[in-house]
Amino acid sequence: MEELKDIRAGGNFLEKLMRMIPGYGGYLDRERRRDADKLQREFLAKSTTEIKRRIQDIGEQMLSNGDMSQMAKLDSLTNRLDRVTERIRHAAQGYAGFFEINQVNAEELDRIYEHDLSMHVEIDNISQALDALQTAVDCNDNPGARVGDVQRLVNALDAKLNEREAILKGVY
Repeated sequence: MEELKDIRAGGNFLEKLMRMIPGYGGYLDRERRRDADKLQREFLAKSTTEIKRRIQDIGEQMLSNGDMSQMAKLDSLTNRLDRVTERIRHAAQGYAGFFEINQVNAEELDRIYEHDLSMHVEIDNISQALDALQTAVDCNDNPGARVGDVQRLVNALDAKLNEREAILKGVY
């Protein structure tokens, strides 16, 4: 939430003057929320792209070790991460424009922002599972089980994106 407060606090003299116009201050806050939402989604997308790169590196290491047993699962994981990354990049924005019929209120915007922050936890969990997978590959200690852990966590991240869509639709 600090990032959102920082973005809200920004602005020049003209913006501060325009805030005195009835209704414009709320519009400007929504625009700033839109910017925060976009920045957060860009960061999440970069994080999932990095995770995909790590999975590809692990797959290459396994191939060089002569272990092809998990290649199909790793390939499936990278494809799934591509889809998740694109869903994050192109997710519906957590705001409605000034003249939109269906306005999203500040509480809903904060809820979406908090939900997006919770996706960082999912990404951290995936990163930790990849650390464990890397260790298992390095030690040749049943990497298949660790691949399954990563799959479950990527599925959980995908489910979080479904929840985000439900929040925006007012279902969740």
